[in-house]
Amino acid sequence: MLAACSPEEPATSGSASPTAIDTGSIEGARIKVSTYGGFFEENFSTFYPDFTQQTGVEVESISEPTSEVWVVQLEQAVKAGTPPPADVSMLSGVGIQRAINGGVLATYAPSDVPNSSQLAEGYVRTDDGGMVAGIGAVSWYITLVSNTDRVQVSPDSWTAFWDPQWENELALLKNAANSYLIEIAAATYFGGYDILETQDGVVEVLRKLQEVKPNVKMWYRDEATAQQAFNTGEVSLGQFYHDITTYAASQGEPLRSVFPTEGAILDSGFWAVTKTTENLGACIAFIDYMSQPAIQAELARTLGTTPTAKKETMDLTDEEYVAVGGPGPEVALRPKYEMYDVWEDWIDQQWTEMILS
Repeated sequence: MLAACSPEEPATSGSASPTAIDTGSIEGARIKVSTYGGFFEENFSTFYPDFTQQTGVEVESISEPTSEVWVVQLEQAVKAGTPPPADVSMLSGVGIQRAINGGVLATYAPSDVPNSSQLAEGYVRTDDGGMVAGIGAVSWYITLVSNTDRVQVSPDSWTAFWDPQWENELALLKNAANSYLIEIAAATYFGGYDILETQDGVVEVLRKLQEVKPNVKMWYRDEATAQQAFNTGEVSLGQFYHDITTYAASQGEPLRSVFPTEGAILDSGFWAVTKTTENLGACIAFIDYMSQPAIQAELARTLGTTPTAKKETMDLTDEEYVAVGGPGPEVALRPKYEMYDVWEDWIDQQWTEMILS
């Protein structure tokens, strides 16, 4: 598996270095930037022309699959010495940890990205040596989503997933490492994450999750498929992305997103640079540009995502902030990323045997 690999590190312009990275001689450079596809990529790409105008760096926007799949593709390119599929990628919290373990990423000092000081806590990911490997690009909430034609009163607790009235009515994410149903069950029925410190504890939580299986109509990987199922009422209730749901609702779809009383899942995407990029300075300049509070505020307004910048640095009104962030990150459930890193293969096996089979 990727987490166990230690590929030889080629001497490239993307190799880690304690010296400042030159972002002043980047005009004329071209970089590929990957984000999740569809509406997400469309919105992010609207910010790139202004970056090009300011720096002279051309940006090609491309879409990527799930972070776990994408990291494998990045690693294969690094090991083969071929041009990376993207110079800058948006990786999930689990994905970036696997990329760090696999030796896939360029690292740099926090001072190379001045706007990183404007980010809220938890949005600078470092390697074991304290060098920066990822910068928070955007955050999003996974909430309780319902079709309002099918569900008159939307539940406000994750316990709804265990309610027999929703037999064969739920849509849930299929992977342990992006559904975070283990964390949801632990917070809902076991008082928090302490039970997840041991494998025996994880198994106990998985046994509780097995009770949900009769209610699940769709285990989904593809967001578009799930969104269509929610829109049409093929499923009544489930977990889905708050930003996508609120946008769809604004376009007339019969959907509602609710922040559960136990806390919605707050997940994040991090900008990460492939170590074999030939334009490290341009990549760092791009990340710094996208970390500006003004950019983060505009992403919140247009995409409905939760900004990574500190609230006080942005011009979002309280109403605008609540619309994208609900009660705020302080009461959110944060994924236990390290669990999926340390026990990756074991969790995948237990999940397949106990939940998906």
